[in-house]
Formats: sequence, C-alpha cells, structure tokens
Amino acid sequence: MKLMDESAFDLWCDVSAVGADLVVETWISHGPRADDTTFDPQPADLVSVGDDVEPPLNARVVRRDATRVWVQVELVPLRHVV
Repeated sequence: MKLMDESAFDLWCDVSAVGADLVVETWISHGPRADDTTFDPQPADLVSVGDDVEPPLNARVVRRDATRVWVQVELVPLRHVV
C-alpha cells in the first residue's frame, strides 16, 4: 500500500466520518496547509481533501467557523467545459 504525499491535498479528512450527505468536518489547523497563511477557504470554494492513504478528492466548502471547515465531497471528478 502506497502512502500519499500529504501536500497533495488541502485538508485532511477522516473518510469514516463522511456523512450520508457527503459532508465532513475538517480542521485547517490539523491539515497539511496549517502553516500556509494564504490558505483561506470560504463557502463555495473548491478544495481537495484526503488522508495519508487514498488519493485526494475534490470537495466544496459548505461552512466555515474559524479553523473548522465543513466540506461536501464530490465523488465525480470536475469536468472542464471546452
């Protein structure tokens, strides 16, 4: 099993905590970008979430309270319109 590079995603998430609505609570202060002062995810922003094992997934910020961020995981990759 290959471990993922933690810098490959914005926020760490516990995949077992993802709800039926695909929303999961994350913490900026516990993620790989905790020391990045320019990282300021706001509702509707697209971020990547992951753990140290699985590849990162796209997610949309749905709520933020200080360093707590709730995101809705997108299971289908984003498609670029040409």
